[in-house]
Amino acid sequence: MIEKLKELIKSAHIRIAPATGISFIVMAYFSKRVLPEPIAYLPLAIPPFIASIFEVILSKHKKKKIATTWYLVAAILITTAFIITFYAVKFF
Repeated sequence: MIEKLKELIKSAHIRIAPATGISFIVMAYFSKRVLPEPIAYLPLAIPPFIASIFEVILSKHKKKKIATTWYLVAAILITTAFIITFYAVKFF
């Protein structure tokens, strides 16, 4: 039982979901409270789309360096920062 729990925690899926969720919540907060106009629907869908692409890469290339979870987490967070910055510069 403990072995399965440890394996589950080490799973890439467990690390991807919080990064995508935090990204989505941060973008929603900035869209609603900080930016003068809401972020469009398509940019809000980019981080979950990146996560979906990574799931495909992970299933096909498990032992490759490109399938490292931290690459995906960094890509999601950098994309989130880019989207927020783009909309902030666009309107200010």
